[in-house]
Amino acid sequence: MKKYTRLLAFALALCLVLGLSGCAFVSKVFNTLTGELFGKGYEIRQYDNFGNLVFTVHGDRVTMDCELDEYGEVSSYIDITIDGKSWHHVGSTLVFAQEGVDMITDFQVPTEMEGGSSSTGLMAVDRKINHYANLMGKKLVVLVSSQNGTPIGLFQGDSCYTEIPGDLPKTTLINIDGKLVYVHRANVDILPASLFKSGQ
Repeated sequence: MKKYTRLLAFALALCLVLGLSGCAFVSKVFNTLTGELFGKGYEIRQYDNFGNLVFTVHGDRVTMDCELDEYGEVSSYIDITIDGKSWHHVGSTLVFAQEGVDMITDFQVPTEMEGGSSSTGLMAVDRKINHYANLMGKKLVVLVSSQNGTPIGLFQGDSCYTEIPGDLPKTTLINIDGKLVYVHRANVDILPASLFKSGQ
């Protein structure tokens, strides 16, 4: 038992050091790990297809898992555990925002945007650069819209990392300056902050 405790303490210390190093991907891993061990407060908002807020749920310890169908395949249902209580969900838009992350609802979406001139001229190189920039964290605007395209809100941060979790259906994960946001069943646009502002 002492060996297991020491190993766990070492792993947490290592994650803490790496998490403070500035890498957004490592910060996401550390945040997820500590959330599983100690719990992280979340605000969960459910929206209808027209972007109207249906209700809000708060929880100190929140986890989300996919449900499997009779063939062992990932189904459209998700199983949310909130402070020990189970919530089965399918269909509508959910936004899980960790405490400390604010969703901006008073904004104007630019009608025109320009890419700028930061390309290397080689698309494969540009994609690789963007991949590693994502891992390190970059300044992003995340626009969340309802399933029929009505803007709901946006998140922004100076060091953001995004991924599509393979074990969660129709879900996008965003690490925003060290805080986690999960967006389930929504239209999500992840844009460089400079691109989003260029049309205003």
